[in-house]
Amino acid sequence: MPRTVVLLTIPQLRCRDVTPGGLGSLERLSSKGAMIPVIPPFPGLAASAFASLMTGLPPREHGLIGNTYFDRQSRRVMTAPLPDSVVDGRKLWHLAREARPGARVLLWFAPNSRGAEVDLDAWLEGPGALATAPEGLGGRLVSRFGPFPQEGEPDDAPLPYLSSTSWILRSAAETIREERPDLAIVRVPYLGQVARRFGPDGRHAGQAVPALDGLLREFLRSLPEDSAVVAVSESIVTPVIDPVYPNRVLRELSLLETVPLPSGGLGVDLDESAAFALADHQLCHIYLNDPAAAGLISAVFAGERSEGVFLVVSTDEQRRLLGLDHPRAGDIVLVSCPDSWFAPDWWDATGGRPEVETESALPVGTGSGSSLDPDHVRGSLGAPPPNDLYIGVLICSECGRLSQDGEQPVDSAEVVRVILDLLRTT
Repeated sequence: MPRTVVLLTIPQLRCRDVTPGGLGSLERLSSKGAMIPVIPPFPGLAASAFASLMTGLPPREHGLIGNTYFDRQSRRVMTAPLPDSVVDGRKLWHLAREARPGARVLLWFAPNSRGAEVDLDAWLEGPGALATAPEGLGGRLVSRFGPFPQEGEPDDAPLPYLSSTSWILRSAAETIREERPDLAIVRVPYLGQVARRFGPDGRHAGQAVPALDGLLREFLRSLPEDSAVVAVSESIVTPVIDPVYPNRVLRELSLLETVPLPSGGLGVDLDESAAFALADHQLCHIYLNDPAAAGLISAVFAGERSEGVFLVVSTDEQRRLLGLDHPRAGDIVLVSCPDSWFAPDWWDATGGRPEVETESALPVGTGSGSSLDPDHVRGSLGAPPPNDLYIGVLICSECGRLSQDGEQPVDSAEVVRVILDLLRTT
């Protein structure tokens, strides 16, 4: 029976947490094989980072410049969940079948995986909305493990967000045992969820590490004995203080036009606005209808409204250096300081927030109860990590598979090479 290669992509997997007293299950894997520091993909956002890991390509080639983008042809804002077809280039499951002809692939709770050319797929179409391919797989999973848990657990829950990750890992383990795929790709979101809500370094984050270790220990123990395991950091969360509101700035400059919405509140007129911003955690893409506004916008965010803004990228050469020279990218790209993040709000404290979010052309995202409520965001992601305390890690259970150059971090594109090497030789 062919050997299974398991790839775990783990947001907020840091070198410093892979210890016997932390993520001991992964530390034991590394003691059998190897562990090296890795530079997480940029931007470090769920959709773009996962696409980079799956293709070994930068956003300029695979096309996902973040979790959301403005489609200039349809003039619509595209948001998750998106189909797998939005990612250009050959993915790991295509390459796997070249390395091992006829390979069967499992893809578990990845961003934007609908329609992926894999044999077994599970994802969320919305909060708690389980979808699978083949379709009947979902019913069997629910029968065995119950409904997928709602992610909006209360803040005072003993370990918020843990139940959904437990469901992911238990269902993945059983499906791997029963189906024996050649390659199983499982995304493990828990540490990142906790770090964004409560911060990456506080009490909740400290509790999250051993809690996840318990789930991983059970998952790894349940895998077929002939499995090889690779784990890699998908992204890294840094502690943040205050949000930046680029759409409010554009509105103050009379560049963003609002319109009353049928159910109340204000929406953004994408056609009449000279500029509008898509805020995406620590990145912000500003799209221009009036190219003449570029100079003013760049000057304002680099000058009087620069607080919390680390980079203002406004030329083709700057976008190329950042790796975001793709038609989906904004005409101007802002990167926040490590302790800041971008919120989408175009309304202010006096009112104007859309009453019905689906009536808005731009994603709303923030507000009471939202995962992007400024009062409930203590960590954010997307910008490059500020120092080595936030460095990622690549772990392989097999000896001699990782390229090492002293203690220097490797590029995350190394993941594709490692997986294909395992598929060819095991």
